Amino acid sequence: MHPVLFEIFGEPVHLYAVMIAVGFVVGIWLAVRHGEQTGYDRDMILDLCWWLLVSGLVGSRVVFMMVNWEQYYYPCADYEHFNTLYPQYAITEPDCTRLLKFWNGGLVFYGGVIGAMLTMVWFLRREGLKILPIADVLIPSLAIGQFFGRLGCLAAGCCWGKVSGGSWTLEYPAGTMVYAQHGKAGLLEYGASHSLSVHPTQLYDSLAGLLLFCILIYVRHNKRFHGQVFIWWMFVYPLFRSTVEIFRGDNVERGFLIDITVEPLNRLLGFEPGSVTFLSTSQFISLGMMTTAAIILFRNRRKTGEGPKAIDQLNSKPTS
Repeated sequence: MHPVLFEIFGEPVHLYAVMIAVGFVVGIWLAVRHGEQTGYDRDMILDLCWWLLVSGLVGSRVVFMMVNWEQYYYPCADYEHFNTLYPQYAITEPDCTRLLKFWNGGLVFYGGVIGAMLTMVWFLRREGLKILPIADVLIPSLAIGQFFGRLGCLAAGCCWGKVSGGSWTLEYPAGTMVYAQHGKAGLLEYGASHSLSVHPTQLYDSLAGLLLFCILIYVRHNKRFHGQVFIWWMFVYPLFRSTVEIFRGDNVERGFLIDITVEPLNRLLGFEPGSVTFLSTSQFISLGMMTTAAIILFRNRRKTGEGPKAIDQLNSKPTS
């Protein structure tokens, strides 16, 4: 964990923010490069990427604050109550700036996807352009952005994994969110310098993003219809995400819709008895996305020579 990369005039430059920025730069470069090869205007792609960047950050931040509203409302409105709820993060005066400090962690990926997708539909309909061909251009950039972004999560100490005794695990120093959670749960001895060893789920997600990027590039090179790359992202990403979610240990920060514990799986993976397996908010969204994508891909395989009607409808230009 290395949250601060360096300082400029006494101000810290957070590695989390740097990695997100690197992900955006690399993703935009790839999108512009392939967009030009496909025949799209460079300036249009750059404008679209700018709007996607802004809406993605806003959407991911808003969803995170909705899930963890107590950590943002009370520091601003009633900091004494906040200190009661979170004594390990006690503050001495009201602090309303937490809403903006995304570089300390606090972005929900699916919230960013929702914000960016809505913005893309609005932008392309305004420009009178087809949606799915451009979605195929852009979606691999999202995967490579995930690769860099999750490395930023590793630096910030968020999105950590469940306790594990494996040799590939990580320990976090005192003062981190992982350490605070383990201390509150009574898992640490007094004065312990590090948290317990946990799964490096940030690395799992990062490597999944890199693998997904390679898969999408292959699909794009061999695609048979507009939207095929995007639909495959809708199927493969949720599959990877739901799998990694099983290893995640930040239950309070993520939130669960239903607590489902599968003890045989806990024993197989070496988790503590009673560890919750399903159904986090992200797993619920993933289930819906995977089901939708699987139906579209299945229907397309059956309609040889016809092409999927649902995709053709989404891909049509808006009427004025």
